[in-house]
Amino acid sequence: MNQTPDNLDQDLLHFFSEAFQSFDSASEKLADAYADLEKRLENVNRELERTNQELSQSLQEKEALHNQLACILESMTAAVVAVNLDGNISLFNRSAEQLMGKKGSQVIGQPYAQIFGNRPFLLETLTSHQPYVGLEGSIKTLDTTEPIPVQIGTVLIQQSDGQVLGALEMIHDISERKELEEQLGRSTALAELGRMAAEVAHDLRNPLGAIRLYAGMLQQELTDDRKQLADSVVRGLDTLESITYNLLSLARPIKPSFQFVDFTDLVQEVITYTRYAIIENEIQLIEDYAASLICYGDFEQLKQIVLNIILNAVQAMPEGGELSLIGQTDEKRELLVFCVKDTGCGIPSDIQEKIFTPFFTTKPSGSGLGLHTVNRIVQAHFGRIRVESQESQGTSFYIELPTDARQNQLPVFEIDALTDQLET
Repeated sequence: MNQTPDNLDQDLLHFFSEAFQSFDSASEKLADAYADLEKRLENVNRELERTNQELSQSLQEKEALHNQLACILESMTAAVVAVNLDGNISLFNRSAEQLMGKKGSQVIGQPYAQIFGNRPFLLETLTSHQPYVGLEGSIKTLDTTEPIPVQIGTVLIQQSDGQVLGALEMIHDISERKELEEQLGRSTALAELGRMAAEVAHDLRNPLGAIRLYAGMLQQELTDDRKQLADSVVRGLDTLESITYNLLSLARPIKPSFQFVDFTDLVQEVITYTRYAIIENEIQLIEDYAASLICYGDFEQLKQIVLNIILNAVQAMPEGGELSLIGQTDEKRELLVFCVKDTGCGIPSDIQEKIFTPFFTTKPSGSGLGLHTVNRIVQAHFGRIRVESQESQGTSFYIELPTDARQNQLPVFEIDALTDQLET
């Protein structure tokens, strides 16, 4: 039976109605799925953003740590050289540049064996995994006249899981330590020699004192040529007594009794002792002092310094000359500067650095201890002595002493006083 057009339209409308309903339902599900996907995507974006922030912060922290480590390596006084697994130089700090006379830009990336082939310890550590500790040697570069004593140590560069990344070498310049060791050796030998000399000098003082007494008695009783002979004997005994005193002082520590000293009065007292020798040698004395010359020291020890240097100046002018005594105050450096200047024979340049060395002398009858003792006294007063001299033109000794050495003395910590303060 054939359907009528009305029935056909009804069926078609029903079909389209169901289709639209199905489409609406699918659209709603799709919209819900899209909304859910948007939420998930938003969560993923937030998670990615948080992860990116963490990674960025971690990267900044690592970069800051890297910069800090780089600054530490560059600031180290030890030379640091590192190589990677291929034996190529990967690190060369500033101290390494200074010690080995090469720029980091020249050696980084280069094979270590090619640059430092005669120093195999770092590469041996890289291959054998055995570190070296406390190896001593020396390094010679084109810029140095003498080899530089060094101490070398090597170690592997490893991650926390034990994976080897390379090897590192640290090189310490031990020039100062070696110099101190040599000075200590010389000081020990000198102390032993000083003790022996002091024992000899002590044994000589008693018979010398008796001979000096008898010679003085003869000096008073004799006349004419024999008196001159007695005078010569007394002068010789005075020289021997001075030598024995210097030998005794060599082994004895110098401990100044500090007080404020008027240096002008001190110099005038020394001039009283030396005036006869100055007049006898026909020396013109020139004095030039500042209005106030005050320092902090031991009056008798400082007097010994000035007396020794003035007598040396007089002896340097046997045919006369000018002796200038100049005292000034350096207010900026808080120093008293005293100069003894003569126009005598001068000191050869090749021995000027040796004149303060014990037992070094150019005088036939000298002990070589006078200027050494002078230098020790000056150092005990936290001062400095220096010399300027030219042969045949004269010599100038400059003594620099703190105007107030109390600030240079080590502090004294009173335990009882601290305890009382804590109890109160």
